[in-house]
Amino acid sequence: MEEISELQTILGTALDQGIITQWAALIVGIIYVILAAKENIWCWPVGIISVILAFIVYIDPKVRLYSDAGLQVFYLGMSIYGWWNWRRAGNEQSENNVLDNLASDSTGVLPITEWPVQKHLLTIFIGIGLALLMGWIWSLTNADLPFIDAITSAFSVIATIMVAQKVLENWLYWIIINFACIFIYAYKGVYLFCLLFFIYMVVAIFGYLNWRRKYAFQQTAN
Repeated sequence: MEEISELQTILGTALDQGIITQWAALIVGIIYVILAAKENIWCWPVGIISVILAFIVYIDPKVRLYSDAGLQVFYLGMSIYGWWNWRRAGNEQSENNVLDNLASDSTGVLPITEWPVQKHLLTIFIGIGLALLMGWIWSLTNADLPFIDAITSAFSVIATIMVAQKVLENWLYWIIINFACIFIYAYKGVYLFCLLFFIYMVVAIFGYLNWRRKYAFQQTAN
């Protein structure tokens, strides 16, 4: 009985600290980003599960990263849009189209694109403005690190839109965002998310190289 009671205490502590949810978010999040890096359309339904788990972690009273929590709501909508957009593009492709062979593990093929430098400069300007607005809003609450959290959240919004539209440079944005998030979560003591975002950063590097290779083949095919 004493052993059972001790096990219940350990389990209860884990639940109170949200460890189980953090582990689930970590595992599902890794699966999502790997699928996205491989240009696999199933990244989107997996992403829906991931954002729900992450939302629960962020609203924890011990974490209170409300920008990140609100970001998960946006991610949910973008996951649905991305799933639809990738699927729609795939359905519009001819069965004999050479682009169908760009990624054997993807269900639909939306062509990868690049943005010009001018568009990136405008995007960064918009991202900073959005971050300032979000930071000010969350500073009116009990949110921790409102402006720092808002910066990563604002650019995550932009990078997610870029993923849904298959813009190659989205991975460069994610590399920087994930690097910054490692330090934020270390400060908050959410160490499993530090590991998660380190893995995200590594996979983002792989994703950029993989998409760059496919983009080059796509340009040659055209």
